[in-house]
Amino acid sequence: MLRSSLTWRLIAWLIVIQSILSVLALAASLTFWSGPGDKYYFPHLNLEALVAGALVLRPDGMLAISDTPALRQFRQDRPLVRVAAMQDGRMLDGSAPQLAAAMGAMGSPAFINASFTLREGTMAGSAVMATEVATPHGTVVVIGSDNPIRMADLPAIAQFMAGHLLRVMGFVLLSAVLAVPLVVRQTLRPLQAATREAAQVDLRSRDFRLPDHGGVPAELRPLVRSINAALDQLDAGVSQQQRFAAMAAHEMRTPLAILTARIDSLQDLDEADGMRGDIVRIRTMVDQLLFVARLERRDILFDEAVDLVALARNVVAECAPLAISIGRDLALVPEVEILPVTGSVRAIESAVINLVQNATRMEPAGGTVEVVVRAPADILVIDHGPGIPPAEREQVFEPFWRRDEAYPGAGLGLTIVREAAAVHSGSISIEETPGGGATFRLRLAGLTTPHNG
Repeated sequence: MLRSSLTWRLIAWLIVIQSILSVLALAASLTFWSGPGDKYYFPHLNLEALVAGALVLRPDGMLAISDTPALRQFRQDRPLVRVAAMQDGRMLDGSAPQLAAAMGAMGSPAFINASFTLREGTMAGSAVMATEVATPHGTVVVIGSDNPIRMADLPAIAQFMAGHLLRVMGFVLLSAVLAVPLVVRQTLRPLQAATREAAQVDLRSRDFRLPDHGGVPAELRPLVRSINAALDQLDAGVSQQQRFAAMAAHEMRTPLAILTARIDSLQDLDEADGMRGDIVRIRTMVDQLLFVARLERRDILFDEAVDLVALARNVVAECAPLAISIGRDLALVPEVEILPVTGSVRAIESAVINLVQNATRMEPAGGTVEVVVRAPADILVIDHGPGIPPAEREQVFEPFWRRDEAYPGAGLGLTIVREAAAVHSGSISIEETPGGGATFRLRLAGLTTPHNG
């Protein structure tokens, strides 16, 4: 997941680039912006180590520079270089006589670190580097003259650079690890906000558009505007389809009324009754199509005061005659006395009616469909029929979907239930009834808190 994360890619690349640039800047500063004495300073690091390794304590207790193989090789490779050492203002034995004399002519100055050019004597014009070095024999000032940088000094330079570079890179990496993620996350915050807002776009909020101003980065604005343009086109297309469906359903009412009048004038009553049943089914479908279109367009009132207990009681009373006529019973089970909410009376009532009618068709003969009203804002419609397999629990809400032709209806009732739940910021779910059957739970979220007056 981290590989595909834009945030972590930016963090990793910024840390790597910052580290590389820090190394290159340090190398460039040492190469191109070096000071006048820098070409003597780095070779002197090598000389310090050689002299410190050559120090010995003589029997008389005096410190001296011995002729070690490494120091002897150094003198052979660099015959013009003079080496000396001082401790407590005294020149140590083994120091180069000319350099010792030149330093003595200066009065054996007490210094710690210095780079200078001799002006007098036989070594006039020689560049001298002197540094204080801590050794097992105490602090010693190592002095070298005319010792510019050479290839043999690279190991000493590398050793010095390694320690210095580790300190610099440690600081750079620590700063990058702490600062870069904060900077990247802050920079990407508008993109994350736009992503969260884009996730809210659906057919019920088609008027929503992503912001293309304020904190949105300029590089992202063309993408945001392209998405908004696509949303505009989708909105226009869906609106056109909804208008077409509503107009088509509306226009079908007139020929249906004419057809009903002509059927009523038929002499064959049996044939007329069968055709009336077909007309009722078509009219129901037309009315349901119109209502679904109105729900999708929010073309109904949603600020009405609704008592879910009273609404459920009315629905049960309205649907009871039909249920009894086909050998089923309806039972209202209110778990609260009143359950006030805010919404659309017609939308909620239509949803509950469709749930009750659907449950009545599924309920076995002689059974009872229960309508339970429960806090915080739930209406449960429970049947004891064959139930609905989990694989079909999403399909049943699709328009015109029916399990098979043996079940009557146009396949729009549960679609209305889903749309009614959605426009009230609620949900509709299906659970298995204990002992067999289906329990539809209509939950109306974001409404007035119920009470038990």
